[in-house]
Amino acid sequence: MILAKYLSWLSVLILGLTACTQQSPQLSSPKKPLPIPAEAQKTHKRTPVSYFVWIAHPHNAERVKNYKNFLQQQGVQLVVPDFEFLRSARGWQDCNYEQYDVPEQSVWANIVPTLNLLSTLIKSDVLQNFELTSSYRSPVLNSCVNGAKTSSHMQNAAIDFRIGSENPDTNEALEITNSKLKLCKFWQTEGQKYNMGLGVYSTGQIHIDTKGFRTWGPDLTWHSSICAEKIP
Repeated sequence: MILAKYLSWLSVLILGLTACTQQSPQLSSPKKPLPIPAEAQKTHKRTPVSYFVWIAHPHNAERVKNYKNFLQQQGVQLVVPDFEFLRSARGWQDCNYEQYDVPEQSVWANIVPTLNLLSTLIKSDVLQNFELTSSYRSPVLNSCVNGAKTSSHMQNAAIDFRIGSENPDTNEALEITNSKLKLCKFWQTEGQKYNMGLGVYSTGQIHIDTKGFRTWGPDLTWHSSICAEKIP
């Protein structure tokens, strides 16, 4: 009888300890997720396989390394992933060209003020959801894609980008329009200080450079630019 009482008491004790063990995680406060560092936020985009293939070539990897080292020495903070920054032009396939490219060292410095302008647009909350579609273009590629004969892309002074997705729904289209108007207002109020050129095309592509304070639209004149009218 004594043994039976002892076993009964031991069973109760074990059950109590088990219950406490199961409940103990609920007593501790849940861990809050750590904030994503600002530098890491630009890396959430998935790098295409095509870029991994391209950068795997030792010659390309060396060029990219030297180019980025130069930009870092100039105090430039890249706010987009490498694969976007190094895109050549949207028509690269039709031109039998490479999807990614590094400019000649002689024009590296030309992109510095434009990249600094891009950083300012982001920090000022003018640009949020965007994707770079073209940066440097060699003269051969620029000619093939029917770029302007004096295109600032050939001088490595311009970038093209798209706000939002390529096929936005009605709600996103409205957000894109509002973002473009914010960009236009920045150009009107701050653009001259940055020597900012702003082109807004019907395709959804947007061009910025730092080669002169001006704006243009689909017909390549200021008359067709949505930034030509005063933005309230």
